[in-house]
Amino acid sequence: MINQENIYQFLQQENWTELIDIFYRNKDIIKSDLMLEQASQTTIQVMVQKASSLETEKDFIENLGKLTLLNAGNFIKLTPEQNETIVIALANGNKDNISLAYNYAKNFPKNEIAISIIEDYHKEFPIEIQNSSEERILTTENKLDDNGINAIKSMFNSYQESEFFIALKRVFDTYQVYPNVALSNIIQYDLIKDNLTQTERNFFFKSSIDFAVFEPFKNYYPIYFFELDSVYHDTKEQKEKDKIKDKIFSLSNSKLYRIRKRDKTVGEIEFEKIIREIRELTN
Repeated sequence: MINQENIYQFLQQENWTELIDIFYRNKDIIKSDLMLEQASQTTIQVMVQKASSLETEKDFIENLGKLTLLNAGNFIKLTPEQNETIVIALANGNKDNISLAYNYAKNFPKNEIAISIIEDYHKEFPIEIQNSSEERILTTENKLDDNGINAIKSMFNSYQESEFFIALKRVFDTYQVYPNVALSNIIQYDLIKDNLTQTERNFFFKSSIDFAVFEPFKNYYPIYFFELDSVYHDTKEQKEKDKIKDKIFSLSNSKLYRIRKRDKTVGEIEFEKIIREIRELTN
């Protein structure tokens, strides 16, 4: 039968494991006995005082963790202040495991020790963002580099591409049009690789198509492919690349339409007309 002397004896020995076990196994007895309740509160106060010194002894830290579980399970009752002291001690005592330390620290984000731990965590991991479904969905964002520069660019590589995109959207208004789509996202490599040289295989995984039109009602299956050519395609090197790309689409039993301005005044209206003619020919 447990009595207060047992508790004080273990407390003097700093036998935290045995004390935690007593709290766990004798919840109802302790709550119904004033002397045992007082001894348990004394133990908690001592542990909180020790925690406030940021004690990092492994056995003590482990038992602080168990103490928070007992509090959550209503085996003991910690005040909000006691709970914060213990949780911060757990965060500080688990700095060698930054993810675990962060999970404790984020409960008290205004605490100075917690702030330091949270900052260290965000140097390695993205920042969690609060959302209305955060119990079911985790949302994070990366931390901005203090020396970072604005290196974001348009998805179009030229004004001509943006004109052509607008024309495609007008013609394929119920479809999805995407620019600069990787070949590996629209062509099954395994089905054609045996007919490609090593150079052509390497090209496949480095190359993209200027525009692809997807059928949204058929699992986004790509149905049209367009390249917007220019004088850049007149170089020897680019002509070789264009030949490889044409070969890849031929092996895939797919037509690749190449569009090139012969008149600099051509704009989206003319592009739209050509695209409609191509669509009518293939329907």
